[in-house]
Amino acid sequence: MPEAVAKRRSTKKSRGGCSRCKAQHLKCDEVKPHCGRCSRLGVQCPGYVQKYKWLNDTTSAASLTNPVPQTESASPTVDLNWLEMTSQSDAQQETSPQANNVPDTVPVSPIWDNFTMTDQHFNVLDFSELIKPNEDTNNANTTEQLVQTPKPSNMLQSLRAHTREIVPRPQASLAHQSSELLSYYFKNVSKLYAVYDDHRNPFRSVVSSMHSHSLVINLAAQSMAAACLNEVHPRFNKLGKKLRQQAMELIFSQPQLDSKALLALMMFGPTGNWHDAKDLGLDFYSMMRDRIDSMASTGELVQHEVNLNSFNFFREAMVFWEMLLSFVADSKAIRPCTTPLGPLLTFQPAKHIAHPWTGVARDAIQIVADIGRLVRGHRVRHQQQNFVTQTYVHQLNQDLVHARELENRLLACRHPDVDSIVQPDDAETPVWHLTTLAELYRYAGLLQLYRVFPDTLSERLLEEDSTALAMLISGEQTPEATSRRSRWLTQFALEALRLLETMPLESGTRDFQPFLLVVLSSELICETPKNTDNNVDGAESINEDDEGIDSHFAEVAMMRKMVLDRLTSCLRLLPPKPIRVCIDIVQETWRRIDAGQQDVYWLDVMIQNGWETIMA
Repeated sequence: MPEAVAKRRSTKKSRGGCSRCKAQHLKCDEVKPHCGRCSRLGVQCPGYVQKYKWLNDTTSAASLTNPVPQTESASPTVDLNWLEMTSQSDAQQETSPQANNVPDTVPVSPIWDNFTMTDQHFNVLDFSELIKPNEDTNNANTTEQLVQTPKPSNMLQSLRAHTREIVPRPQASLAHQSSELLSYYFKNVSKLYAVYDDHRNPFRSVVSSMHSHSLVINLAAQSMAAACLNEVHPRFNKLGKKLRQQAMELIFSQPQLDSKALLALMMFGPTGNWHDAKDLGLDFYSMMRDRIDSMASTGELVQHEVNLNSFNFFREAMVFWEMLLSFVADSKAIRPCTTPLGPLLTFQPAKHIAHPWTGVARDAIQIVADIGRLVRGHRVRHQQQNFVTQTYVHQLNQDLVHARELENRLLACRHPDVDSIVQPDDAETPVWHLTTLAELYRYAGLLQLYRVFPDTLSERLLEEDSTALAMLISGEQTPEATSRRSRWLTQFALEALRLLETMPLESGTRDFQPFLLVVLSSELICETPKNTDNNVDGAESINEDDEGIDSHFAEVAMMRKMVLDRLTSCLRLLPPKPIRVCIDIVQETWRRIDAGQQDVYWLDVMIQNGWETIMA
């Protein structure tokens, strides 16, 4: 027995044991390198200290609360090989599901256990462990720690005597702010930022491996977590903006953006609207675009061919970012990348890997981005043009020609087959969700062209169908022709929304649905059925003072409800500020339609009210 005691005391003690035991308030034997409890449970012991080691400085615990912006060493090339870092097989993954969710260097925090999103898929804490008795604690000691039930007559005295047991100790400071926000990020935020959530989600796996070595990635992750909580308490709103500002200063201080900076830009660049719905992050889009074009034009990639996968990953991400901005920002502010897209990411022959942002719809999204530039520019000029000039007429003709070209490209666009796509290790997001999302982008793009440039729809229908209906639609702009064209667009939107409805809200594609819901809902026009004096099948005729409802009206109304239900659910599951703007756009569009206004278009509503925001 004395030898055992001497052996245990030979190990230098920490203050509170390993992070896992300390977070769960359990006794830790502090044996190194792995404590006995973690070894018995078969999980990886996170160790006894928080291993935050910045590249250029050793940060104290106090400075984590208010990190001092510092310049990280910039790598000359992009050294983040996304496919290599995320191509681990199932056999190589941790046997414990908890080990896969939160990196070892982030202490598992119990603070967020009761504040999780409804459809939580990953569990940071093992609740079964919390209810297990402490095997290293004597039963007698445990009994002594229990607070005896006081007698009624001594209730107040007993409450005062046991204040420490009843009232939790407040935090002395926000010294653990960093680990708490990182814990929330890995538990709730990282899965929102990709169309699927498995080991190929870089916002989980790559951030997990780099956050303790890169301050800018650490700050970006914290700012995103705080933004998701900004309606819980005003402090999170201020804190999130402060952390994002610190990440921005680090980025601006770097002479050349390396892979860590580019990944951080992908994280906090498009999420400015999480903090402020009007923040489009245009400067960061331009910064990342210029860096990508520079790498391609200077021959940097030729010298380092191993980084081509990483470059293609960032280049493809720009396609989605550009598409979201193309509808809400002027073309001059979002010049596209001049570097052509590389080949599709592949894992093995004839197997495509879905990109975390574009999924398998890269080509369709690129065309939709071009459509966004066209229709926004066209509508802005239309609202600003007071008189007709030759230049204006010439521009209209050019826009129509461009619209026809984009229509042909989008109709010819094809996405990979289901069998040729690597199945994500995400039970909530099967491959068919990705192909469905790709098809929805085609619907959304065509709907914008057919609404803004009705001649393209007339020509397409006349080419495919020479019946009287097609001839009527393609004829003069009579009220009857306009009504029939509008009804066709409504049916087209209904077909697309039925397709979207097949993907449950639990799907990893949910953060990519608000944009589609807004652009498709603009065509949900509830036409009031005409009154008739003739009875149908013995039914009574509708009185003039009554409002009739036919099957078409009911179908459109129910689809409107589905759109609102989806967006309202997104308020709980996604950062709420941009979603509220999406709801405002949809409801104002419907209000104008129901008030009898003609040719109501969601983009006009957004521009006129100044509601531009990134709809994700």
